[in-house]
Amino acid sequence: MKVLWLCSWYPHSVDPYDGDFIERQAKALSLYIQVDVIHVVQNFNFFKKETNFRTEEKQEGQLRSSVYFLPLPKTTISFLRKLLFNKQYQSLYKKLMADYISKNGKPDLIHLHVPVKAGSIAVQMEKEHNIPFVVTEHSSAYFEHIPENYFTRNRYFRFVTKQSFEKAAAVSSVSDWLLKRLSSLFNIKQTKLIRNVVDSNVFHPLENKNKYPRFIHVSMMHELKNVKGILHALAALKENNTHWEMWFVGPKLKENIELAKQLGISDHVNWKGTLPYNAVAECMRSADALVHFSNYENLPCVINEALCCGLPVISSDVGGIAELVNSSNGVLIAPGDTNALENSLEDFLQQKMKYNKTEIAATAANQFNEHIIGKQLLDWYQDLLVKN
Repeated sequence: MKVLWLCSWYPHSVDPYDGDFIERQAKALSLYIQVDVIHVVQNFNFFKKETNFRTEEKQEGQLRSSVYFLPLPKTTISFLRKLLFNKQYQSLYKKLMADYISKNGKPDLIHLHVPVKAGSIAVQMEKEHNIPFVVTEHSSAYFEHIPENYFTRNRYFRFVTKQSFEKAAAVSSVSDWLLKRLSSLFNIKQTKLIRNVVDSNVFHPLENKNKYPRFIHVSMMHELKNVKGILHALAALKENNTHWEMWFVGPKLKENIELAKQLGISDHVNWKGTLPYNAVAECMRSADALVHFSNYENLPCVINEALCCGLPVISSDVGGIAELVNSSNGVLIAPGDTNALENSLEDFLQQKMKYNKTEIAATAANQFNEHIIGKQLLDWYQDLLVKN
């Protein structure tokens, strides 16, 4: 079986975290078959230092990825620059596909990750070469209450998205929550739930001997993660209980550090900064519970990773998180409810909630490890190709 992935998000040298969860799924599949990945960078924020066309290629086992950078058009007129870039993007992608087929032959299946912008190429390949394709969507932006959602995007974005979903042989996501929403909005032929991958060789339980119970939060500290809400809940917690510490893994943002100082909790908070994958796992193994307080979300990898470490999860009940977190492995609270978060943290410290770290980790590893997810992807492809 020959499979080609067209990824609208994928990690690269400018941002090694851009769609890193997609790369982990690709690595999982490559345990079983050859996987080729093409990604043409589309985020303007990544082009600030790009003056010439360039390529980043990487081969790891049976995973071969090619990432392409296009320099931005020289015009300073925003609308014209976007229009010219889109034309360059489409032209380059068509050439890349022609070169790929000439060198490797037609793939049996194309797997599109995130419809815009690569979706237009997948649709074109299906039309011109009769190559079936599937789509995996990772974004939660299909609800009106979420900022910059699908309904606020321009006509081109909505057209490519709709066409990608409705022309695809099947659509997958990491949560049933998102799949149900997509099915209500688009005429989708078939859906498939495939969770995010966790490397259970590094995310696994470890008995620790912390002086005080250690909470941990892991994210890129975007506004939606509501780090400020966590800090306010911790400040309220400190008024009654000082026997705890909090680690934040992710970018050290000045406003968060200043808020912690203003709230008088700096002596309880450790800002670890942005860390590579293995170092994140090391921090997580040393913790006692994950704190996740997003205002909105799909189903972030950090939930899966914490569970594989045997950590109970204290999280806002948003997106598909409730599909994984229950009374046996954590507690769910209303988004934005800092009082409920404070109470849940206090309950954890008072051991009002009992958890079995070994059982949590074993259950999670059996759902999210790379061998399981890789085999699910392979079986899904084979089933679709038989039907087609």
